Amino acid sequence: MIEPAAIGNVSDLSIGQQCTSTVAIGEKELSGFIALTGDTAPLHTDSETAVRKGFAGRLAHGMLVGSFYSTILGCQFPGPNTVISRISLDMLKPVYIGDVLTYRVLVESISEAVSSVRLALSATNQHGHVVNKGMATCVFKP
Repeated sequence: MIEPAAIGNVSDLSIGQQCTSTVAIGEKELSGFIALTGDTAPLHTDSETAVRKGFAGRLAHGMLVGSFYSTILGCQFPGPNTVISRISLDMLKPVYIGDVLTYRVLVESISEAVSSVRLALSATNQHGHVVNKGMATCVFKP
């Protein structure tokens, strides 16, 4: 992978290029997200409710899980010379406290005319299950 500082503009990327990053979803992340958003839905805060609803335990918020793409896209790949202009995510599987997720960002297409890149997004848990997938478009602003 190219170092983020080396990605100055869209011409520094190629189709198929990718980046991966691993994040553990713990109590600290969940508590911080709840404090930030105020989302205290019982599936995220009460184990008994989550189990009664058919889950193995408390769930991490889908938007918490998705938020780590912001760090990857803005700081790592394609990096600090870009802004996210569009992002979409499908939440496919529940994410639990203690899950370790591997995020993958893959260059799908490049538009040099408008200095943008379209990226495929996916996150896989420690069991090899894809928990979310989607797309993002980032625009270079050197």
